[in-house]
Amino acid sequence: MSIQDLLTRHAIRPDKKLGQHFLADQQLLERELAYAELRPGDIVLEIGPGIGNLTAFLATRAGKVIAIERDPQFKKCLGDLQALHPHLEVLWGDAVEVEFPPFDKVVANLPYQVALPLIFKLLERRFDRAVLMVQRDLAHRLGARVGESGYGRLSVAVGRRAEVEVLEEVGRQAFYPPPEVESALVRLERTRPKFSVPDEEFFRAVLEAFFKHRQQPLAQAAQAIRERELSPPLLAKALGRLPDKLRRKPVCRVTPAEFGELTWALWKGRSG
Repeated sequence: MSIQDLLTRHAIRPDKKLGQHFLADQQLLERELAYAELRPGDIVLEIGPGIGNLTAFLATRAGKVIAIERDPQFKKCLGDLQALHPHLEVLWGDAVEVEFPPFDKVVANLPYQVALPLIFKLLERRFDRAVLMVQRDLAHRLGARVGESGYGRLSVAVGRRAEVEVLEEVGRQAFYPPPEVESALVRLERTRPKFSVPDEEFFRAVLEAFFKHRQQPLAQAAQAIRERELSPPLLAKALGRLPDKLRRKPVCRVTPAEFGELTWALWKGRSG
């Protein structure tokens, strides 16, 4: 049964506000599973299953599938799948707010509007691998290396806790209805943090503040920052503790580990 027929049968109207664009390419669905390297004992988390076309594939490969869906118009579709696959569990609610149960892997075509907060939420949990469909621009920013055009706060924050690989780009025609943006599959391999930071939220605030001035040397960028958490006296004191070579680096050339060093200097400066 085609996606259009399934939507008609269940009187489902895709909601663009919720990013409901269903992957119609069966070969691409198969490749998502191949990238995840699923094993029979794996517990797989899926976010935003919708009509369940990816869910059905997952249920044939994994030991257990946990799908989180917020839109009740998919209850009949997912209920039919549960009748066929007793190891499929559906949690109803907003994935940004729902507490994630334990899982080994994530395979999901994420709702693009909330993809970023969901990725950060996933990284707070222990898992082996995530294969995610996201907006193409976001995928390349997540995987960008130092000096590349997409390198920024997301590359640093996510790359600190995961190895990121852009697997393939996906055109609009692979979905029904077609989205307005291009997409990409990205794989995240969860790792131990590559360097320590004193506080996750403070680390993100430092990255956001400095990457607003990405082309400026670190010391010059610090002079332009006026965020509440990063006062000029604090910045001046912290930068004085850093090597001169690092202070002269453009923000876009500062490595993730060096941002960790900067964050520690700022944190210590707050307490004197």
